[in-house]
Amino acid sequence: MHALTKKIFLALWLITSAGWNLATAQQALPPSVDKIGMTLRDCIDYALEHNPGLQSVQLDEVAGAYRVKEVRASGLPQVNASGRYTDNFSLPTQLLPGEIFGEPGTTIPVQFGVRYGLTAGVEVNQLLFSKSYFTGLKAAEASTGYYELNTLKTKEGLVYNIVQIYLQLQITDKQKEILRANLNRVNQLIEITQAQFEEGIVKKIDVDQLRVNRTNLNTEIQNLEIGYEQQVHLLQFYMGMPVQEELKIAELLESNPSPQLANGLQLEYNTTLRLLHKQQELTGLELQSVRDGYFPTLSAFASYNWQGQSSQLFSKDNAINTFSTGMWGLSLNVPIFDGFQKRNKIQQIHVQQQQLGLNFRQASNLTQMEFHNATEQLRQSQTLISQQEENMKLAEELYGITALSYQEGVAPLTELLNAETSLKEAQTQYLTATLQKKLAELDHLKTSGELARLIETAGK
Repeated sequence: MHALTKKIFLALWLITSAGWNLATAQQALPPSVDKIGMTLRDCIDYALEHNPGLQSVQLDEVAGAYRVKEVRASGLPQVNASGRYTDNFSLPTQLLPGEIFGEPGTTIPVQFGVRYGLTAGVEVNQLLFSKSYFTGLKAAEASTGYYELNTLKTKEGLVYNIVQIYLQLQITDKQKEILRANLNRVNQLIEITQAQFEEGIVKKIDVDQLRVNRTNLNTEIQNLEIGYEQQVHLLQFYMGMPVQEELKIAELLESNPSPQLANGLQLEYNTTLRLLHKQQELTGLELQSVRDGYFPTLSAFASYNWQGQSSQLFSKDNAINTFSTGMWGLSLNVPIFDGFQKRNKIQQIHVQQQQLGLNFRQASNLTQMEFHNATEQLRQSQTLISQQEENMKLAEELYGITALSYQEGVAPLTELLNAETSLKEAQTQYLTATLQKKLAELDHLKTSGELARLIETAGK
């Protein structure tokens, strides 16, 4: 199993596996998973390995590590070598006074230089002092933490989406079971009613009405199957699995453990707030880097060059004349006036810091609101599930009584159909309440910061 899901799967499994019992299957069963299809654990493992969005964010971490090395390398010795070959096939000519050569009153053309030239050199530069260099190095190292947080946030969102869709798939599968059970009951009623019609006990309209109900149930089942396939494709998208591949979801059997949720709001683990805080830190380092531009920089340099000249490059009779030069020194750069560029840049950063402060406050308020809503939704859902469970039991009892009365000819078909509709609605409402409770638990896990904490500690 992936190292991440070893620690977080238990909490997610508690959410996805609890509370699926229907009135027709109330007995407690040991927690187990149908291994024919992919479990929630399998889906999360697959997504963490194959989701392109997560892979792209993780590459940002790799690129960030190289950026740190790049900044650090600018403080190491910079060595450059150069070489040059020239062929002066047409040497420059200059007119000189003839008096130089004993021919006064004339000018004599003279060519300067030799045809072939070779040069080679090496230059070394070493930064000795730069305040902005050390600040830039701190900023580059701090940016790696930003990329790590961004990866954590992406994993958190990915796990949340997968669990959410997985819950919806389980609910849809249960809805199909309910409709199929209802369809079986309708088929049995059609057989009974058809026999009663042939004996003259009921009218043909009763048989036709049941057949209409059967067609409607078949249509509902088909619509659910279409929706189920669409949900599977969405799950494949988040998992990074090609839609062409077949994905079968394992059925979670019934069990009733209590999910372990956080006792309160843990803002220190909220990934959105932590990213904003990291941005504030990086902006502060950027501000310091601009201010460091007012300080002078000092560097050392050294160079050595070799030069060779010859009129006949490959002739044994004409040797190449060689010369060499070398030097070293210090270079001091003192900024005096930049046209107020740095001052204006500092003001821009101040504005960014104000914006980040406002964004942090808004994100904090949003998180508190979402946590409060998830907590309230969870509380209400727990009450609603108890009510719907009792209502579902009552609807099933009423349907059984009405069905028996109809078979004995005491109750009309309309009463039976109403009872069947009420049972189906009660079962649907129970599943809806169950889904809302599971989603509220998932939202509570995410908004409280517990999901991010589990993912982060699992990676350590």
